[in-house]
Amino acid sequence: MTQRIQLAKALCSVAFFFIIFSFIGVSGSQGEPTSLSPIELPSLTPVDLTPVNMNREQQLLSPGYTYYLFQNLPNRLWFNVSAETSQRYESNVFFSRTRYVSDYVYRILPNVTLGYETFKKVSIYCNYFVIKDVFVGHHQLTFPTTQSLAGGLRRDFTISPLTNLQLDFQARELWQSSHLHQADLIPGITLTRFVSPRLIVYANLLLQMRGQYYFVAPTREIDPFYTIGSLYTRGSWMFTAVGTLVTNFRHPPFNDAIPNQSNNSIVCDFEVSHPIPKLPNLVGFIRAEPIFNWNGNGVQGISGMDFRLFGGVRMTLAKPTYNASIDKLKQQLKDVNVNQVDQSSGMPEPPSRSAEPHSALPAAETNSEPSPAEIQLDSATKTNSEPPATEIQLDSATKTNSEPAKSKEESLQNN
Repeated sequence: MTQRIQLAKALCSVAFFFIIFSFIGVSGSQGEPTSLSPIELPSLTPVDLTPVNMNREQQLLSPGYTYYLFQNLPNRLWFNVSAETSQRYESNVFFSRTRYVSDYVYRILPNVTLGYETFKKVSIYCNYFVIKDVFVGHHQLTFPTTQSLAGGLRRDFTISPLTNLQLDFQARELWQSSHLHQADLIPGITLTRFVSPRLIVYANLLLQMRGQYYFVAPTREIDPFYTIGSLYTRGSWMFTAVGTLVTNFRHPPFNDAIPNQSNNSIVCDFEVSHPIPKLPNLVGFIRAEPIFNWNGNGVQGISGMDFRLFGGVRMTLAKPTYNASIDKLKQQLKDVNVNQVDQSSGMPEPPSRSAEPHSALPAAETNSEPSPAEIQLDSATKTNSEPPATEIQLDSATKTNSEPAKSKEESLQNN
Protein backbone atom coordinates (compact mmCIF):
# COMPACT_ATOMS: atom_id res chain seq x y z
CA MET A 1 0.00 0.00 0.00
CA THR A 2 2.84 2.40 0.86
CA GLN A 3 4.52 1.74 -2.48
CA ARG A 4 1.27 2.47 -4.31
CA ILE A 5 0.82 5.77 -2.51
CA GLN A 6 4.40 6.78 -3.27
CA LEU A 7 3.93 5.80 -6.92
CA ALA A 8 0.72 7.84 -7.08
CA LYS A 9 2.43 10.90 -5.62
CA ALA A 10 5.30 10.54 -8.07
CA LEU A 11 2.96 10.28 -11.06
CA CYS A 12 0.96 13.25 -9.83
CA SER A 13 4.12 15.35 -9.48
CA VAL A 14 5.30 14.40 -12.98
CA ALA A 15 1.91 15.28 -14.46
CA PHE A 16 1.77 18.69 -12.78
CA PHE A 17 5.36 19.56 -13.79
CA PHE A 18 4.63 18.47 -17.36
CA ILE A 19 1.64 20.80 -17.56
CA ILE A 20 3.54 23.71 -15.99
CA PHE A 21 6.42 23.31 -18.46
CA SER A 22 3.89 23.07 -21.29
CA PHE A 23 2.42 26.42 -20.21
CA ILE A 24 5.87 28.02 -20.02
CA GLY A 25 6.79 26.68 -23.43
CA VAL A 26 3.68 28.06 -25.16
CA SER A 27 3.32 31.36 -23.33
CA GLY A 28 4.66 33.28 -26.31
CA SER A 29 2.45 31.61 -28.91
CA GLN A 30 -0.76 33.08 -30.22
CA GLY A 31 -2.87 29.97 -29.68
CA GLU A 32 -6.47 29.67 -30.74
CA PRO A 33 -8.78 32.64 -30.21
CA THR A 34 -11.36 32.27 -27.49
CA SER A 35 -14.94 33.39 -27.82
CA LEU A 36 -17.04 34.36 -24.87
CA SER A 37 -20.65 33.51 -25.70
CA PRO A 38 -22.88 31.77 -25.04
CA ILE A 39 -22.02 30.33 -21.65
CA GLU A 40 -22.78 26.69 -21.03
CA LEU A 41 -24.13 25.78 -17.60
CA PRO A 42 -22.03 23.69 -15.24
CA SER A 43 -22.90 20.06 -14.70
CA LEU A 44 -25.54 19.38 -12.12
CA THR A 45 -23.69 16.98 -9.84
CA PRO A 46 -23.33 18.31 -6.29
CA VAL A 47 -19.52 18.23 -6.03
CA ASP A 48 -18.40 18.32 -9.67
CA LEU A 49 -18.58 21.38 -11.88
CA THR A 50 -17.88 20.89 -15.57
CA PRO A 51 -15.65 23.75 -16.83
CA VAL A 52 -17.45 26.43 -18.80
CA ASN A 53 -17.48 25.69 -22.53
CA MET A 54 -16.79 28.55 -24.94
CA ASN A 55 -17.83 28.90 -28.55
CA ARG A 56 -15.29 29.83 -31.22
CA GLU A 57 -17.07 32.71 -32.96
CA GLN A 58 -13.86 34.71 -33.34
CA GLN A 59 -12.84 32.24 -36.05
CA LEU A 60 -15.08 34.35 -38.29
CA LEU A 61 -12.25 36.90 -38.23
CA SER A 62 -9.57 34.33 -39.08
CA PRO A 63 -11.44 31.23 -40.29
CA GLY A 64 -10.10 27.80 -39.46
CA TYR A 65 -11.07 24.40 -40.75
CA THR A 66 -14.03 24.27 -38.36
CA TYR A 67 -15.50 27.41 -39.93
CA TYR A 68 -15.58 25.81 -43.38
CA LEU A 69 -16.98 22.63 -41.85
CA PHE A 70 -19.76 24.54 -40.10
CA GLN A 71 -20.72 26.25 -43.38
CA ASN A 72 -22.10 22.94 -44.61
CA LEU A 73 -24.25 22.44 -41.51
CA PRO A 74 -27.73 23.94 -40.96
CA ASN A 75 -27.63 27.51 -39.68
CA ARG A 76 -30.02 26.73 -36.82
CA LEU A 77 -28.03 23.74 -35.61
CA TRP A 78 -25.71 24.29 -32.63
CA PHE A 79 -23.61 22.02 -30.47
CA ASN A 80 -21.01 21.97 -27.70
CA VAL A 81 -18.60 19.06 -27.45
CA SER A 82 -15.94 18.75 -24.76
CA ALA A 83 -13.77 15.89 -23.57
CA GLU A 84 -11.66 16.36 -20.47
CA THR A 85 -9.02 14.05 -19.08
CA SER A 86 -7.35 14.97 -15.81
CA GLN A 87 -5.35 13.76 -12.85
CA ARG A 88 -5.96 15.16 -9.43
CA TYR A 89 -4.94 15.05 -5.82
CA GLU A 90 -7.92 14.74 -3.46
CA SER A 91 -7.62 15.33 0.28
CA ASN A 92 -10.84 13.69 1.54
CA VAL A 93 -12.09 11.03 -0.85
CA PHE A 94 -14.73 9.67 1.57
CA PHE A 95 -16.09 13.13 2.47
CA SER A 96 -15.76 12.34 6.16
CA ARG A 97 -15.96 14.95 8.88
CA THR A 98 -13.28 13.45 11.15
CA ARG A 99 -11.01 10.98 9.33
CA TYR A 100 -9.50 12.49 6.19
CA VAL A 101 -8.11 10.04 3.60
CA SER A 102 -6.35 11.36 0.51
CA ASP A 103 -5.80 9.68 -2.85
CA TYR A 104 -4.67 10.17 -6.42
CA VAL A 105 -7.51 10.05 -9.00
CA TYR A 106 -7.64 9.85 -12.78
CA ARG A 107 -10.79 11.23 -14.45
CA ILE A 108 -12.26 11.23 -17.94
CA LEU A 109 -15.26 13.43 -18.69
CA PRO A 110 -16.86 13.63 -22.17
CA ASN A 111 -19.80 16.03 -22.49
CA VAL A 112 -21.94 16.50 -25.63
CA THR A 113 -24.83 18.94 -26.20
CA LEU A 114 -26.72 19.06 -29.51
CA GLY A 115 -29.47 21.61 -30.14
CA TYR A 116 -31.65 23.15 -32.84
CA GLU A 117 -33.22 26.60 -32.88
CA THR A 118 -36.83 25.90 -33.80
CA PHE A 119 -38.00 29.50 -33.41
CA LYS A 120 -36.16 32.77 -32.92
CA LYS A 121 -34.05 32.35 -29.75
CA VAL A 122 -35.97 29.19 -28.81
CA SER A 123 -34.02 25.91 -28.92
CA ILE A 124 -34.56 22.28 -28.14
CA TYR A 125 -31.52 20.20 -27.25
CA CYS A 126 -30.22 16.95 -25.80
CA ASN A 127 -27.21 16.42 -23.56
CA TYR A 128 -25.10 13.40 -22.60
CA PHE A 129 -22.09 13.22 -20.32
CA VAL A 130 -20.06 10.58 -18.48
CA ILE A 131 -17.93 10.97 -15.35
CA LYS A 132 -15.48 8.13 -14.70
CA ASP A 133 -13.02 8.31 -11.79
CA VAL A 134 -10.25 5.76 -11.21
CA PHE A 135 -8.75 5.80 -7.69
CA VAL A 136 -5.22 4.51 -7.16
CA GLY A 137 -5.37 3.64 -3.46
CA HIS A 138 -9.10 2.97 -2.92
CA HIS A 139 -10.40 0.71 -5.66
CA GLN A 140 -13.85 0.42 -4.08
CA LEU A 141 -14.51 4.05 -5.08
CA THR A 142 -13.74 3.30 -8.74
CA PHE A 143 -16.83 1.14 -9.27
CA PRO A 144 -19.60 3.70 -10.05
CA THR A 145 -19.67 5.30 -13.49
CA THR A 146 -22.01 8.30 -13.67
CA GLN A 147 -23.94 8.82 -16.91
CA SER A 148 -26.57 11.42 -17.71
CA LEU A 149 -28.96 11.68 -20.68
CA ALA A 150 -31.18 14.76 -20.86
CA GLY A 151 -33.55 16.63 -23.13
CA GLY A 152 -34.20 20.33 -22.73
CA LEU A 153 -35.84 23.53 -23.91
CA ARG A 154 -34.01 26.86 -23.92
CA ARG A 155 -35.13 30.46 -24.48
CA ASP A 156 -32.77 33.44 -24.82
CA PHE A 157 -33.64 37.08 -24.20
CA THR A 158 -31.42 40.01 -25.21
CA ILE A 159 -31.86 42.60 -22.48
CA SER A 160 -29.16 44.89 -23.91
CA PRO A 161 -26.24 44.51 -26.33
CA LEU A 162 -24.08 43.45 -23.36
CA THR A 163 -26.62 41.56 -21.24
CA ASN A 164 -28.33 38.26 -22.00
CA LEU A 165 -30.96 36.29 -20.07
CA GLN A 166 -31.47 32.58 -20.64
CA LEU A 167 -34.34 30.39 -19.42
CA ASP A 168 -33.76 26.66 -19.45
CA PHE A 169 -35.69 23.52 -18.59
CA GLN A 170 -34.11 20.07 -18.60
CA ALA A 171 -35.38 16.57 -17.91
CA ARG A 172 -32.73 13.91 -17.47
CA GLU A 173 -32.07 10.37 -16.34
CA LEU A 174 -29.01 9.66 -14.19
CA TRP A 175 -27.25 6.28 -14.04
CA GLN A 176 -24.73 5.58 -11.29
CA SER A 177 -25.30 1.92 -10.45
CA SER A 178 -27.34 -0.99 -11.83
CA HIS A 179 -29.74 -1.00 -8.89
CA LEU A 180 -30.03 2.80 -8.49
CA HIS A 181 -32.42 4.83 -10.64
CA GLN A 182 -32.40 8.63 -10.47
CA ALA A 183 -34.24 11.18 -12.63
CA ASP A 184 -34.29 14.97 -12.44
CA LEU A 185 -36.43 17.87 -13.59
CA ILE A 186 -34.25 20.99 -13.71
CA PRO A 187 -35.57 24.49 -14.47
CA GLY A 188 -32.97 27.24 -14.47
CA ILE A 189 -32.23 30.87 -15.31
CA THR A 190 -28.89 32.48 -16.24
CA LEU A 191 -28.01 36.17 -16.47
CA THR A 192 -24.83 36.98 -18.42
CA ARG A 193 -23.11 40.36 -18.55
CA PHE A 194 -20.22 41.34 -20.83
CA VAL A 195 -18.30 43.80 -18.66
CA SER A 196 -15.54 44.23 -21.25
CA PRO A 197 -14.18 42.30 -24.24
CA ARG A 198 -12.01 40.38 -21.76
CA LEU A 199 -14.34 39.97 -18.79
CA ILE A 200 -17.68 38.19 -18.41
CA VAL A 201 -19.69 37.75 -15.24
CA TYR A 202 -22.79 35.62 -14.85
CA ALA A 203 -25.26 34.37 -12.25
CA ASN A 204 -27.26 31.17 -12.44
CA LEU A 205 -30.18 29.80 -10.42
CA LEU A 206 -31.51 26.31 -10.98
CA LEU A 207 -33.71 23.88 -9.12
CA GLN A 208 -32.89 20.16 -9.27
CA MET A 209 -36.01 18.11 -8.46
CA ARG A 210 -35.10 14.44 -8.09
CA GLY A 211 -37.24 11.34 -8.27
CA GLN A 212 -36.92 7.68 -9.08
CA TYR A 213 -38.58 7.66 -12.50
CA TYR A 214 -38.35 9.89 -15.54
CA PHE A 215 -40.66 12.94 -15.35
CA VAL A 216 -41.79 11.87 -11.85
CA ALA A 217 -40.26 14.39 -9.45
CA PRO A 218 -39.70 15.52 -6.81
CA THR A 219 -40.16 12.35 -4.79
CA ARG A 220 -36.64 12.06 -3.31
CA GLU A 221 -35.06 15.48 -2.93
CA ILE A 222 -35.07 19.14 -3.98
CA ASP A 223 -31.71 20.86 -4.55
CA PRO A 224 -31.50 24.58 -5.33
CA PHE A 225 -28.18 25.67 -6.91
CA TYR A 226 -26.97 29.27 -6.66
CA THR A 227 -23.98 30.01 -8.90
CA ILE A 228 -21.95 33.12 -9.64
CA GLY A 229 -18.96 33.10 -11.96
CA SER A 230 -16.53 35.19 -13.96
CA LEU A 231 -14.26 34.60 -16.94
CA TYR A 232 -11.27 36.74 -17.83
CA THR A 233 -9.02 36.40 -20.89
CA ARG A 234 -5.58 37.89 -21.41
CA GLY A 235 -4.03 36.96 -24.70
CA SER A 236 -4.51 33.22 -25.05
CA TRP A 237 -4.84 32.68 -21.30
CA MET A 238 -8.21 32.19 -19.67
CA PHE A 239 -8.95 32.57 -15.96
CA THR A 240 -12.18 31.20 -14.51
CA ALA A 241 -13.65 31.63 -11.03
CA VAL A 242 -16.96 29.95 -10.15
CA GLY A 243 -18.73 29.50 -6.83
CA THR A 244 -21.86 27.39 -6.21
CA LEU A 245 -24.00 27.07 -3.10
CA VAL A 246 -26.09 23.87 -2.96
CA THR A 247 -28.84 23.26 -0.41
CA ASN A 248 -30.05 19.64 -0.48
CA PHE A 249 -33.50 19.01 1.02
CA ARG A 250 -33.89 15.24 1.51
CA HIS A 251 -35.18 13.93 4.83
CA PRO A 252 -37.32 15.64 5.89
CA PRO A 253 -39.56 16.08 3.92
CA PHE A 254 -38.82 13.03 1.71
CA ASN A 255 -38.47 9.50 3.10
CA ASP A 256 -37.02 7.82 -0.03
CA ALA A 257 -33.96 10.04 -0.47
CA ILE A 258 -30.48 8.64 -1.25
CA PRO A 259 -28.70 9.47 1.02
CA ASN A 260 -31.46 9.96 3.56
CA GLN A 261 -29.93 13.14 5.06
CA SER A 262 -30.15 16.82 4.10
CA ASN A 263 -26.98 18.92 3.90
CA ASN A 264 -25.45 22.10 2.48
CA SER A 265 -22.30 22.54 0.44
CA ILE A 266 -20.23 25.19 -1.32
CA VAL A 267 -18.14 24.24 -4.35
CA CYS A 268 -15.55 26.69 -5.71
CA ASP A 269 -13.54 26.36 -8.93
CA PHE A 270 -10.50 28.42 -9.86
CA GLU A 271 -9.01 27.48 -13.23
CA VAL A 272 -6.21 28.68 -15.51
CA SER A 273 -6.12 27.35 -19.07
CA HIS A 274 -4.03 27.92 -22.19
CA PRO A 275 -4.23 26.48 -25.74
CA ILE A 276 -1.69 23.82 -26.66
CA PRO A 277 0.22 24.80 -29.83
CA LYS A 278 -0.33 22.90 -33.08
CA LEU A 279 -3.28 21.04 -31.54
CA PRO A 280 -6.47 22.94 -32.42
CA ASN A 281 -9.31 23.05 -29.88
CA LEU A 282 -7.09 21.54 -27.18
CA VAL A 283 -6.15 23.40 -23.99
CA GLY A 284 -4.17 22.51 -20.91
CA PHE A 285 -5.49 23.57 -17.52
CA ILE A 286 -4.85 23.60 -13.80
CA ARG A 287 -7.87 23.81 -11.50
CA ALA A 288 -8.23 24.12 -7.75
CA GLU A 289 -11.56 22.98 -6.28
CA PRO A 290 -12.24 23.38 -2.55
CA ILE A 291 -15.52 21.82 -1.32
CA PHE A 292 -17.16 22.65 2.02
CA ASN A 293 -19.99 20.54 3.49
CA TRP A 294 -22.05 21.26 6.62
CA ASN A 295 -25.37 20.27 8.22
CA GLY A 296 -24.73 16.69 7.12
CA ASN A 297 -25.00 15.28 10.65
CA GLY A 298 -21.61 13.58 10.19
CA VAL A 299 -22.87 11.25 7.44
CA GLN A 300 -19.95 10.00 5.34
CA GLY A 301 -20.11 11.20 1.75
CA ILE A 302 -21.72 14.58 2.50
CA SER A 303 -19.59 15.88 5.40
CA GLY A 304 -16.26 17.55 5.99
CA MET A 305 -14.05 19.55 3.68
CA ASP A 306 -12.35 18.28 0.52
CA PHE A 307 -9.67 19.92 -1.62
CA ARG A 308 -9.01 18.85 -5.21
CA LEU A 309 -6.12 19.95 -7.39
CA PHE A 310 -6.60 19.08 -11.07
CA GLY A 311 -4.19 19.09 -13.96
CA GLY A 312 -5.09 17.92 -17.45
CA VAL A 313 -6.15 18.70 -21.00
CA ARG A 314 -9.54 19.49 -22.48
CA MET A 315 -10.75 19.38 -26.06
CA THR A 316 -13.65 21.68 -26.97
CA LEU A 317 -15.55 22.13 -30.21
CA ALA A 318 -18.60 24.37 -30.42
CA LYS A 319 -20.88 25.71 -33.14
CA PRO A 320 -23.42 28.48 -32.45
CA THR A 321 -26.53 29.20 -34.48
CA TYR A 322 -25.65 31.41 -37.44
CA ASN A 323 -29.11 32.49 -38.63
CA ALA A 324 -29.29 35.47 -36.24
CA SER A 325 -25.78 36.59 -37.22
CA ILE A 326 -26.62 36.27 -40.93
CA ASP A 327 -29.78 38.38 -40.53
CA LYS A 328 -27.79 41.02 -38.66
CA LEU A 329 -25.12 41.12 -41.38
CA LYS A 330 -27.79 41.50 -44.09
CA GLN A 331 -29.31 44.46 -42.24
CA GLN A 332 -25.89 46.06 -41.80
CA LEU A 333 -25.11 45.69 -45.53
CA LYS A 334 -28.47 47.21 -46.39
CA ASP A 335 -27.83 50.18 -44.10
CA VAL A 336 -24.39 50.70 -45.66
CA ASN A 337 -25.85 50.73 -49.18
CA VAL A 338 -28.54 53.22 -48.19
CA ASN A 339 -25.92 55.52 -46.66
CA GLN A 340 -23.90 55.34 -49.88
CA VAL A 341 -26.97 56.38 -51.87
CA ASP A 342 -27.58 59.36 -49.59
CA GLN A 343 -23.97 60.52 -49.79
CA SER A 344 -23.76 60.20 -53.58
CA SER A 345 -27.03 62.08 -54.21
CA GLY A 346 -26.38 64.74 -51.58
CA MET A 347 -30.12 64.83 -50.81
CA PRO A 348 -32.20 63.59 -47.89
CA GLU A 349 -33.25 59.97 -47.85
CA PRO A 350 -36.14 59.48 -50.30
CA PRO A 351 -39.40 58.03 -48.99
CA SER A 352 -39.95 54.30 -49.42
CA ARG A 353 -42.01 52.95 -52.29
CA SER A 354 -44.68 51.67 -50.00
CA ALA A 355 -45.09 55.11 -48.34
CA GLU A 356 -45.11 57.38 -51.45
CA PRO A 357 -45.79 56.53 -55.12
CA HIS A 358 -43.24 57.52 -57.74
CA SER A 359 -45.57 60.11 -59.21
CA ALA A 360 -45.09 62.22 -56.08
CA LEU A 361 -41.37 62.68 -56.87
CA PRO A 362 -40.17 65.67 -58.92
CA ALA A 363 -40.00 65.15 -62.66
CA ALA A 364 -36.27 65.84 -62.82
CA GLU A 365 -35.63 63.21 -60.17
CA THR A 366 -37.88 60.74 -61.96
CA ASN A 367 -36.13 61.16 -65.33
CA SER A 368 -32.55 61.34 -64.02
CA GLU A 369 -30.23 58.41 -64.53
CA PRO A 370 -29.57 56.30 -61.39
CA SER A 371 -26.18 56.57 -59.73
CA PRO A 372 -23.86 53.54 -59.53
CA ALA A 373 -24.67 53.23 -55.84
CA GLU A 374 -28.40 53.11 -56.67
CA ILE A 375 -27.78 50.45 -59.30
CA GLN A 376 -25.86 48.40 -56.73
CA LEU A 377 -28.66 48.84 -54.21
CA ASP A 378 -31.31 47.86 -56.79
CA SER A 379 -29.35 44.78 -57.83
CA ALA A 380 -28.90 43.74 -54.20
CA THR A 381 -32.62 44.26 -53.60
CA LYS A 382 -33.56 42.21 -56.68
CA THR A 383 -31.22 39.45 -55.59
CA ASN A 384 -32.70 39.21 -52.09
CA SER A 385 -36.38 39.49 -52.99
CA GLU A 386 -38.66 40.09 -56.02
CA PRO A 387 -40.73 43.33 -55.94
CA PRO A 388 -44.43 42.95 -55.23
CA ALA A 389 -46.96 43.35 -57.98
CA THR A 390 -48.13 46.69 -56.56
CA GLU A 391 -44.63 48.11 -56.91
CA ILE A 392 -44.45 46.97 -60.54
CA GLN A 393 -47.76 48.71 -61.23
CA LEU A 394 -46.52 51.88 -59.56
CA ASP A 395 -43.35 51.78 -61.68
CA SER A 396 -45.33 51.39 -64.88
CA ALA A 397 -47.73 54.16 -63.86
CA THR A 398 -44.85 56.47 -63.06
CA LYS A 399 -43.20 55.83 -66.41
CA THR A 400 -46.50 56.50 -68.19
CA ASN A 401 -47.07 59.76 -66.32
CA SER A 402 -43.58 60.98 -67.00
CA GLU A 403 -43.83 60.64 -70.81
CA PRO A 404 -45.93 63.81 -71.41
CA ALA A 405 -43.50 65.88 -69.42
CA LYS A 406 -40.64 64.56 -71.50
CA SER A 407 -42.35 65.28 -74.83
CA LYS A 408 -43.21 68.81 -73.65
CA GLU A 409 -39.57 69.51 -72.89
CA GLU A 410 -38.54 68.24 -76.36
CA SER A 411 -41.10 70.46 -78.07
CA LEU A 412 -39.87 73.52 -76.18
CA GLN A 413 -36.28 72.75 -77.21
CA ASN A 414 -37.33 72.40 -80.87
CA ASN A 415 -39.15 75.74 -80.82
